Amino acid sequence: MGSCALHLIVVLGEGVATMVTSPLNRMLQVWHVLWSLFVVWSLGDVQSVAYATDPAARNEAVSAAGPVVVGQVSYRGPVPAPSDVPVDRDSEVCGHVVTVATLSVDAATHGVRDVIVHVDSGQGVADHGPVQVSIVQNKRCVFYPRVAPLRVGAEAEIRNDDPVMHNTNMSLHHGTVLNVALVPGGGPVKKQLKRQGLHVVKCNVHKFMQAYRYVFSDPFFDQTNDVGQFRIQGLPPGLHTVSVWHETLGELHKEIQVPPRGVLNVDLEFK
Repeated sequence: MGSCALHLIVVLGEGVATMVTSPLNRMLQVWHVLWSLFVVWSLGDVQSVAYATDPAARNEAVSAAGPVVVGQVSYRGPVPAPSDVPVDRDSEVCGHVVTVATLSVDAATHGVRDVIVHVDSGQGVADHGPVQVSIVQNKRCVFYPRVAPLRVGAEAEIRNDDPVMHNTNMSLHHGTVLNVALVPGGGPVKKQLKRQGLHVVKCNVHKFMQAYRYVFSDPFFDQTNDVGQFRIQGLPPGLHTVSVWHETLGELHKEIQVPPRGVLNVDLEFK
């Protein structure tokens, strides 16, 4: 507490000493001081201020409790345009066409969104945390979200926000996990997902509706953001296989050597 408090006083002193009369600069300085206060409070040591301003220090601080695997999944090939699927029923709710985009690639970085990334730990890991809940929302005849990774034991909560009936069907390896009719105005239906693997979600009433829930037996997975980035932490050190899945591009696999601590950068590219 003594070293933390001393460092905090230095930060505050610098902030006050460099205040200028410009209202904009004063506001920026106040924001910087407040952010430093938050970082010191949340991390609780002298390195906290450096964590907020220096990327190398940030990576070191983040990985202090174990290794972190970060990276990007990219694709430089042609990106198909979204397809318009004709609607053959309930067009007053669904519209006459539903636009389906199965591949989203950032133009600047070539990063692919909604890729599921998993690092095989070679062993199941006990999870004593709260039950993970994944919403499967039927809205305007589209499933939201389209893709999501989950732990074994997670609960799928199926909702119907449309004034028409949907019939949500979830399957694993061509075997039915869930098949339920959702009437308009009805409450959500919950189903625990007890087996790992890729669960395909469809609607038996509206054949064009589709989504995916990828279930794993350990917590070492992530879903890429808008620029294809992912982050996985807490892996045991050693040789592991990182696997990525995308509904259009398929799968990639790569062996990685995870260090006892530190940040390991792993980039993968679909050809």
